[in-house]
Amino acid sequence: MDGAGVKLRIDVGVEPDADAAELDEATQQLRRELLELDVDGVERPSAGPPPPGTRAVEAALLGTLLVTATRELVSAVVRAVTGWLGRRPGRSVKLEIAGDWIEVTDPSAEDQQRLIAAFLAHHAAP
Repeated sequence: MDGAGVKLRIDVGVEPDADAAELDEATQQLRRELLELDVDGVERPSAGPPPPGTRAVEAALLGTLLVTATRELVSAVVRAVTGWLGRRPGRSVKLEIAGDWIEVTDPSAEDQQRLIAAFLAHHAAP
């Protein structure tokens, strides 16, 4: 590895009737779990300055996490995300690495497992 970490973007999806607070809490729960891994960072991206007239100093993209990890930890990150997702029915996660993405809705389904394995084979350390 050249010393640079792999950047993973994770977009959390919640139930259609969930509000912004529920999306924020789900994203925070996942972030806490990912921080338990030996990753370089788990950040909430900035959406830039807020629109004129709003009180917020800076708006965050709700439901999005940016994870920096070594190539060797990509599999552990994806396993943690799918494990988190498996404990929360009705949610989904979109994982993106270098423009390649996969959306997971039911990590226990056989087809989803094959897609996850193919995604990891392309991006994780052997």
